[in-house]
Amino acid sequence: MSKRIICKNEDDVQIEFSYEDDAEFFLISCDGIYSVSNNVITSENTMTDGSTYQGSTTKQRNIVITAEFDSDYQTRRDYLYKSFKPKSPGTFYYEENDEQRQIDYIVEDINIDEAGVCRNAVISLICPDPFFKDPADTTVTMAGWEPCFEFVHEFTDELEEFGVRVAELVKNIENDSAADYIGIEVIMEALGAVRNPALYHTQQDIHIQIGTPEFPFDMEPGDVVRITTGTNEKNVYLIKDGETRKINEYLDEESEFIQLVHGSNTFIYDAEQGVNYLNVTIMYRFRYLGV
Repeated sequence: MSKRIICKNEDDVQIEFSYEDDAEFFLISCDGIYSVSNNVITSENTMTDGSTYQGSTTKQRNIVITAEFDSDYQTRRDYLYKSFKPKSPGTFYYEENDEQRQIDYIVEDINIDEAGVCRNAVISLICPDPFFKDPADTTVTMAGWEPCFEFVHEFTDELEEFGVRVAELVKNIENDSAADYIGIEVIMEALGAVRNPALYHTQQDIHIQIGTPEFPFDMEPGDVVRITTGTNEKNVYLIKDGETRKINEYLDEESEFIQLVHGSNTFIYDAEQGVNYLNVTIMYRFRYLGV
């Protein structure tokens, strides 16, 4: 079984911990990666027994790495300090066999033994967002072009199609992770004139629409609308002629920033005019309660 931890800070300084005998920093333990705690909010009433459940939130995650090194003490100590500067952000990567998950952190503190043949380093990392994520986005194409071949390709004398247009007005994404309400990124590209593009989520019976009949939003060929629905990232952008600007003011009053729920997520895209001229892709990363 291959297992290792990599931490990369904001300056792209990277450090690795593993169980390999020849590891520069031998991993003794890593706490806080397998479970999370919740804040359960209740209220009490003097006239009833017990309490009333109000809600709950998942607490921030505290990851504590303990590692040891047995040579080049000054050099390795300096590299640890360089890798984990106090209050600095970074990304924690966990790899086991062929699986990798990641989480962002802020350095809380680092403590290193001053003496001994084998010296321990204890690093505490605070993760405000407690969920681990996949290392890369998953992309789902609802409407777009798919290549007919990959290079290297041997062309024939006959005419060949470079790609075919795929258009599925309805698409399902299955969320079998332990996390609910996962933010997505939606890209809508206009191949021709499009008015008031929209995306619907059938299970939640909600939608997000840019433009209304009274105040229409028109896209010209080459225009791209980018929708982000993650925590603290709920925005709509228009990319036009190489420039990007926020256009949240064009949302209709009933629009909601759609997120993936646990289980089935069925999406439908539409437009008041020009729906056949839309390319639509949805990108997301599943979130996990632990590694």
